Amino acid sequence: MELSDIRETKVGVLDKAVTILLAFTRGDQALSPQEIAERTDLPLPTVYRLAQALSEHGLLMKEGPRFRLGMTLLRLGMLVAEGVDVRQQAMRHLKWLNEQTGENAELQIRQEETRLVIEVVSSPHNLRPFADVGMLLPLHRGAAGKVLLAWLPVEQREDLAQASAARYGDSIDFDVTRFLSELEHVRLTGWAKSEGERFPDVSAIAAPIFSADGQIVGAMTLVAPSSRLNAEQFERYTPLVCEAARRTSHDLFQNPQTFQNLRTDRKRSSSLRRPEG
Repeated sequence: MELSDIRETKVGVLDKAVTILLAFTRGDQALSPQEIAERTDLPLPTVYRLAQALSEHGLLMKEGPRFRLGMTLLRLGMLVAEGVDVRQQAMRHLKWLNEQTGENAELQIRQEETRLVIEVVSSPHNLRPFADVGMLLPLHRGAAGKVLLAWLPVEQREDLAQASAARYGDSIDFDVTRFLSELEHVRLTGWAKSEGERFPDVSAIAAPIFSADGQIVGAMTLVAPSSRLNAEQFERYTPLVCEAARRTSHDLFQNPQTFQNLRTDRKRSSSLRRPEG
């Protein structure tokens, strides 16, 4: 995207912040406030103020008197790349699951200690979805959260579950030992269910979506009012959710470039977090 492509909105400060970010044409480039001002035609005091604010959020980082693109952009870019690739491959299987069950089909991915809804195919029976696209939800509650945690290394499962409980105010009542035992059961069965864990009258079934290298990359999730997910429906719908997840994993396996990108991103992310010395 070029500076000339920027659209002006009614939020002037946002337009200016985006203009500053787009002044950087290379990832390894460091620009002084004066250079940014020359490239953007923004007043120098405005550049100073917004560049400092962007650096506070990790969108820029300071390098002496200069600024360069920040690590938050790398993290967000990795999430976008992973989410878009999985969403594209999962879309027809979400629609199939919705058609087979008449209930909401959702695709969720993990974002640190939360889970992110990246696609919803809504049931004709519901006035609105139980979760909107872009909504962040707790990892330690709900079927999808269990699935997204269960196939991670044991230490990471515990750390993320406790971080999720702390973030959503459940630390006191959260039984991490019992929860980790439940995750082991999820791994054995290959799917997870929840009944009234996030909302009292909402139930869900979720199954894992895997990459070609065996990494958990998403959760295929069926969500419905508990009144429509009784024991008989659970037994009927669980194989369908697992089949939709399996088909998505298969399609992702057929697109090896997706996972070459993911491996590269993960290696870059790990190297950034690794302490020196």
